[in-house]
Amino acid sequence: MAEWDRTVDLLVMGSGAAGMAAAVRAHDLGLDVLLVEKTELYGGNTAMSGGVCWVANNPGMAKESIADSDEDGFAYLKHITKGEVPDDKLWLYIRESKRVLAYLHENTHVRYVPLAKYTDYYPEAPGGRPGGRSMDPVPFDGAKLREDLIRLRRPHPQSQILGKFGITAKQAQAAIGVGFKTMVFMAWQMLLYMLRYFKRRRWGRDTKLCAGNSLMGRLLLSLKERDVPTWLNTSVFELLFENGRVVGAVLDRDGKELRIAARRGVVLAAGGFSRNLEMRRQYQRHPITTEWTAGSPSNTGDAIRLGRDAGAALDLMDEAWWTPVSLVPKSPSSWVLVVEKSLPHGVFVNQEGKRFTNEAAPYIDVVHGMYEDAQKTGAAEPRWFHVFDATYRRSSIAGPIAPGKVMPDKQLPRRYRDGGYLYKAETLEALCKQLAIPADNLQATLARFNEHAIKGEDPDFNRGWSAQDRYYGDPRVKPNCALGPVETAPFYAVQIYPGDLGTKGGLVTDNHGRVLRDGRPIPGLYAAGNSSASVMGRTYPGAGGTIGPALTFGFLAAEHAAGQRSESQRSREAAE
Repeated sequence: MAEWDRTVDLLVMGSGAAGMAAAVRAHDLGLDVLLVEKTELYGGNTAMSGGVCWVANNPGMAKESIADSDEDGFAYLKHITKGEVPDDKLWLYIRESKRVLAYLHENTHVRYVPLAKYTDYYPEAPGGRPGGRSMDPVPFDGAKLREDLIRLRRPHPQSQILGKFGITAKQAQAAIGVGFKTMVFMAWQMLLYMLRYFKRRRWGRDTKLCAGNSLMGRLLLSLKERDVPTWLNTSVFELLFENGRVVGAVLDRDGKELRIAARRGVVLAAGGFSRNLEMRRQYQRHPITTEWTAGSPSNTGDAIRLGRDAGAALDLMDEAWWTPVSLVPKSPSSWVLVVEKSLPHGVFVNQEGKRFTNEAAPYIDVVHGMYEDAQKTGAAEPRWFHVFDATYRRSSIAGPIAPGKVMPDKQLPRRYRDGGYLYKAETLEALCKQLAIPADNLQATLARFNEHAIKGEDPDFNRGWSAQDRYYGDPRVKPNCALGPVETAPFYAVQIYPGDLGTKGGLVTDNHGRVLRDGRPIPGLYAAGNSSASVMGRTYPGAGGTIGPALTFGFLAAEHAAGQRSESQRSREAAE
C-alpha cells in the first residue's frame, strides 16, 4: 500500500445528521475522527429539513402526559412496515433511539421537545399515538457558530416566513389561517426579527435557527467544541481495501488528491440520490426527474455508488420520502404540499378531472396514489392538479402564495399569474380549458365531493377520518376541518408533481450499521442516513421518521467502529 497523506481512526463522509452524530460519538469514545463534506456548506439534506426526530416512548412524552411504551412503539412499526423489516432491527431502533437522544441531550448542544399534538402518520394503527413521538428541535442562536454560520446550508425557502425567518413546527401548526391570533403572532415574530438586526448584519443572515438548521447548528457547534476536523469541499471518490477490509479512501480536497487511512473504518453518510437523474431513471418509477425533489442539491448518490461498486447489497431503491410538490418559478427547489393537501375547499385531480386518493393522507401515501393513478390511466405524460375555490384562496396558502386576505390576486407577482404557477378562471369550464382536462368530469367530481363534504364525509377516500388528516385542517370549518365544498367562484388550480424530501433506498446494513455484501458485513465499511436502506421500509411512521434513524444508526456505527456494544446489544447477547 502506498504512503498515506493522513491517518485517522474513523473517516466520516457527509455532514448531515447521520454523519455528525457518528463523528460526535466516535470522538467521545476516543477515536481520531475526520469528517468530510463535498460541498462548501455543512448540513446536507438535514439542514433543509424540518429537523423533527421520531422516537417512540421518549422521555418528553411523560411530561406531556402522553402514555407510551416500547411494546406499543414496536407494534406500530411492525404493523406499518408490513413485515418487510426484521423484528430485531425494529426493536433495536425503538430501544436505541431513546438512548441516542438522551446522550445527545446530556453531552451535546442538541435539544428536542415533543410535539404533543403532532400525530403519528397512522395514529389509529395498532400501537399508534395521537402525538408526542415526533420531537421538534429547540431554536438555536446561530451567532454561537460565529464564522461557521455562513458555512451552514440555509433552510428550504419554503420554511422561511416572508422569506426572512423560521418558526418551529408547533408554531407552524398554530399559525394556519389568517385569524387575529395568527396576525398577532406574525407581527411579534417580525418584531423579534427586526431586533436581531445587528446580529443579522454581522453574520450575513438571520441568527435564529429553527427546524433542521437548529439541529445541524447544534451538532456543528458540538463538533467544533471537540476540535473534530471537518473538511469542506472534499469528496470521496474511491474506497481503499486491504485483504477485503476497507482501510481508507482517496479524497479530492480543493482539487488535490489525498489518501486517507482509516484504521477503524469509513462511515458513508452522504445522503441519497434524489439529484442524480441517471440513478433515478435506473431504479425508480416513472415519471421521474430531479426537478421535483425538495432535497439538497448535493444528493447525487456518491456514497451509495461507492458501496455498490464494492459489491454491497442495495434495497428500497425504488422508494423515496415522497411528498406532492409544486414547481415555483425561479425557486431552486420544489415546494412541498404538506399543509395545503389537508386544508378544506380543495381537491387533487388527475388529467381526467377525477380524484384519485385521499389528499390529506400522509404525504408518502399521496405520491404512492399518484403513481398508482399513472399506472391505472396509462397516460404517457400524467398530470395532476390541486383545484380549489375562492373560499380556500381567501384564507389558505398555496405554495409561496399567501392567503388572499394578505396577498390579493391583483398583488401577485407576474411570475405567479397567467398560468405561470396559479391558474384562475371565473367558471369551472374556463379553468378546465386552461388545464386541458374534461370539464364534465371535473364538474361531476366536484358535485359528488361537495355533496358529502358539507356533511363532513368522504365515502370515496375517507379524507378527514384519521386524526393525521385533520392535523393541518382549518379548525374553523365544521363538521370536518379537512373537508369543505369547492363551489365558490373564481376557481383556481396549481399543477402538482410526485416529489420527495430525499430518496430512502441505499446500502443494506446490519444492526451495527455495517454495510452488507452477500449477507455478510464488509469489514470497515458503515452506512447511515439516506445512504442506507431505511429501517422504516416503504412507509413513514411520523414526522422525523428520516432523522431519527439517521442520528441513531450513525451513532451505532461509531460505537461499533470503536469496539463499543450498545446496552440493548449486550442485553440481547446475555439473553442468548
